Amino acid sequence: MGTIFDTAIVNGIIVLEHRAVRGTLLIQNGKIAGITDGDSAVECKQLIDAEGRVILPGAIDPHVHLWEPGPQDYREDYRCGSQAAASGGVTTLIEMPLSVPPVIDRESFQLKKDIADRHCLIDFALWGGLIPASADRLSEMHELGCVGYKAFISYANDNYPHTPDDILFKAMKHAAKFNGLIGVHAENADIVEAASKEMEQSGVLDPESYPDGRPALAELEAMERAIRFAENAGCRLHIVHMSVAEGGELVRKAKKRGVKVSNETCPHYLLFDKSILREKGPFAKCNPPIRSYENKEALWEQLFKGNIDFIGSDHSPYTDEEKLKGKHNIWEAPPGFGGIDVLLPAMISEGVNARGLGLVELAKLVSTNVAKAFELYPKKGTITVGSDADLAIVDLNEEWVYKGESSFSKTKSSQGIYEGYRFKGKVKITMVRGSVVYENGKITGDASYGEFVAIQR
Repeated sequence: MGTIFDTAIVNGIIVLEHRAVRGTLLIQNGKIAGITDGDSAVECKQLIDAEGRVILPGAIDPHVHLWEPGPQDYREDYRCGSQAAASGGVTTLIEMPLSVPPVIDRESFQLKKDIADRHCLIDFALWGGLIPASADRLSEMHELGCVGYKAFISYANDNYPHTPDDILFKAMKHAAKFNGLIGVHAENADIVEAASKEMEQSGVLDPESYPDGRPALAELEAMERAIRFAENAGCRLHIVHMSVAEGGELVRKAKKRGVKVSNETCPHYLLFDKSILREKGPFAKCNPPIRSYENKEALWEQLFKGNIDFIGSDHSPYTDEEKLKGKHNIWEAPPGFGGIDVLLPAMISEGVNARGLGLVELAKLVSTNVAKAFELYPKKGTITVGSDADLAIVDLNEEWVYKGESSFSKTKSSQGIYEGYRFKGKVKITMVRGSVVYENGKITGDASYGEFVAIQR
């Protein structure tokens, strides 16, 4: 008697690392066990018919803020945030360290991990924090399994202060000793601070002017500075949420001369231009800001040239009440919004369907390249025998309209940036380690199913 597999997914288009094929995907003990042609007979306990659908490696979101632990968990938490992620085909989230307390040592790491272990539906990895108080503790967090260390070149907040250049460079030299990854929010702190204050004090309060207070020059200068530091230190560097298209060329040239640097952009920079600030006001405010139409189109050009490594949502929800503080003064609104549930649909809709992005390239941008950059590969990020059976089964042609009230996110804004957006391409089934956790609009997995994923040494 032959092997009886746990699950067989038949009749779908399977997106592998170098090609897409029609066939049958076999799953055993949470792992990819085989890929056969559609005519092969197999025995299984569960049969999923993916006729007319595409099977992608589950998306890995490298940039997620869930606000837990801490007093802001009313915005988002692991239970709701991970369910929203699953509904959008995300099977692993990498959570940022800006909780209260921030993840800067063993105690704060364990606090966050314990919460996620209890409440995360999908698998998760953790960023460690790089602030002045933790710059000499990176190796400790590395041993705990953190995938990277987040620093703000711009000013942040009292709980998570700005990292000055001297400390950043010192931390990079330290991280280089164990091949650690330094991630930076790249905006020149002094330029941004001065420009923003000058505009507010002079009465420029309208939302569409907001990008002028955080000019492209400030982002490019900070990127170049971080790249030079990393080059000298021999350190791996990642530029988070790159909004300025010229940054793609900057990273390409750095890679060409041997710098170990990667970059991400976000769906909101690819879907919208700064006119959305006029339409949505404070609900479209984020840092770095959404820029011009010309910049948006140039970002797509950089993506197709291969100068953008992957996509992150920068999921960072705020309540409507918090956002509306900026209704008459954009500078008073907090920066950020949700989006983990549209990361993959956005790239299918506007990348694959609207611009001809290939399915293999899509999988690299939302999964494979992320897994490689954060050393989660090949456990994650690929449909390969032996890898975790993390899958997103999607209908490329289904059209739907985003409604905040229907989101699984804890913050169900009816005024958010994606509210009313019509997408073409919808996630139908999400599987984590072989188990269906989301199907056709419903959460089907256990709230504590998710597992911590450390770097693959």
